[in-house]
Amino acid sequence: MSRGPEAWLPPLVAIVVLITAGTQTVAALRVTGAFGWQTDAVPVAVPPAYDAVNRALDRRDPRLALAAVRDPFTARPTVAVRPLVRPVKVVANVAPPVPILTAIVWDNDPRALVHWKDRDWTVREGGLFDEFLVVSITRDQVSLRRGDATLVLQRRNLGD
Repeated sequence: MSRGPEAWLPPLVAIVVLITAGTQTVAALRVTGAFGWQTDAVPVAVPPAYDAVNRALDRRDPRLALAAVRDPFTARPTVAVRPLVRPVKVVANVAPPVPILTAIVWDNDPRALVHWKDRDWTVREGGLFDEFLVVSITRDQVSLRRGDATLVLQRRNLGD
């Protein structure tokens, strides 16, 4: 069985690629200083405009000495802590807003126009609007129920 050059070519190409990858990996590790290998110092020319920045970075601030830093794991002397006294806000007892009866349309199916939360609602007996149930509508008033409370809205006379 004779092997020609075409049989040897793929293994040779694989060996060359493996050696090239290994050489590049070792060179990259050498530049980074991995495994304690000495790095080749690469001279870097700093433009003169950055000299002032480099000098500012090299300066040491004496206020940032390690002696001034407290060890968080040592016990501190206890300090008497005064309770925080906050001023108490006095809120006047303000009556909650109530809907305003604007108009009543009295016919076989009476309806009322009620103004509530910057909106006009057209309501009928048994209907719901916002958080109110319309209990009854008469010629002069509308009865509403919110929870257990009943609220009666009176029609205003034109002279009022």
